[in-house]
Amino acid sequence: MMTTVPAVAHLDHSVEPGGGELALRRLLETGPAWDAMTFVPPSSTGAGTYASLGDAVRVVGVRQPAGVIGASAGARALMLARVALQAAALRVAPEFRRCDVVHTNTSRAALIGLLATVGSRKRLVVHLRDAVDEAALGGLPARALRAALSRAHGVIANSDYTLESARRWIRPDAAVAVIPSPIGIDRRRPVAPLRPTVRTIGMLARLAPWKGQAELVRAFAAACPAGTGSSSGGTVRLQLAGAAAFAEAGFERELRALIDELGIADRVDLLGHVDDVWPLLDDWDVCVHASTRAEPLGQNVLQYLAAARPLVATAAGGPLELVDDGETGLLVEPGDVGALAAALRRLVDEPGLREQLHRTVAAWRPVPPDSAVARAHAELFARVAAPSPAQADVRAARMAAS
Repeated sequence: MMTTVPAVAHLDHSVEPGGGELALRRLLETGPAWDAMTFVPPSSTGAGTYASLGDAVRVVGVRQPAGVIGASAGARALMLARVALQAAALRVAPEFRRCDVVHTNTSRAALIGLLATVGSRKRLVVHLRDAVDEAALGGLPARALRAALSRAHGVIANSDYTLESARRWIRPDAAVAVIPSPIGIDRRRPVAPLRPTVRTIGMLARLAPWKGQAELVRAFAAACPAGTGSSSGGTVRLQLAGAAAFAEAGFERELRALIDELGIADRVDLLGHVDDVWPLLDDWDVCVHASTRAEPLGQNVLQYLAAARPLVATAAGGPLELVDDGETGLLVEPGDVGALAAALRRLVDEPGLREQLHRTVAAWRPVPPDSAVARAHAELFARVAAPSPAQADVRAARMAAS
């Protein structure tokens, strides 16, 4: 077995503050037990989300515009050309050449990593943060991710749901682990008590149509109409924390227009990206996950549970692994505004239910600290970097003959 610390190249195709980018930054801020170097493409913001990592980041290659790979043939060809150029730039980068393991943080990074490692002895690890689903990823990205999985020596998935979506394409000898994303906690953090009445409902998620902010705004307007008094929810505020990353500025404009149309602009706060989410979560009385399609396991669900806040989540994908309806949260069908409004109304009206959910999750503590998440990554990287039995036999024979 390999006894030296593996050198790991972490690849990302973006430096915007998306969930995958924030998760990787938190992981590397733990002071990991491997030799880490992060490689990102050029951007107008430099290292962006990864700036805090300092000298452990290298900006190489060509820009990688946000968005799915190619809606049209021309856009697809251009995107694939950029991916190929990024892989070529990595192959000649000195820091990349000395790495043992290549860890790809996103679906597009998986394709870049596949091209950058083909024909080399580097070990490829694909990190699955999305289900391998053409409807969610797009046809070409899904096929590219499947190709990377078929060559990968290791696979990390953020939930069992994510892993099962990819199982058929993973090679039999690959090292596989389900590891939740780090969420910014380094120990068992104290849990803030609940208020007797609901003052603030919140959602933590980047602004994107499928994240469900529009559905939540409509549900909030129905559940907490203005001018009905505190006992009926009329003084409750809605706070949306998250920026419109990945070219979603148009959706933010649509969302603001919807808020104005519903007449609730005086009770809805769009906070933008919030780096330190814990004071915000401690102040929220109800938290919401409202994705309109099955999500692998949103980090916001993990953060809500770590803060032991009463929550509503959509009943699809990874959240079902942690949220039991009526026990650790309330579940609603994705995209069902009426059901979401009813769940919000119920939590506003039933302080006993909120307290029950709060106490159950506070006692359970299902979310590990970032240090435990980092140890799980270290174990997988070490397994991947270790020589196979055949390689070990060859090395032993060479040593005996020398």
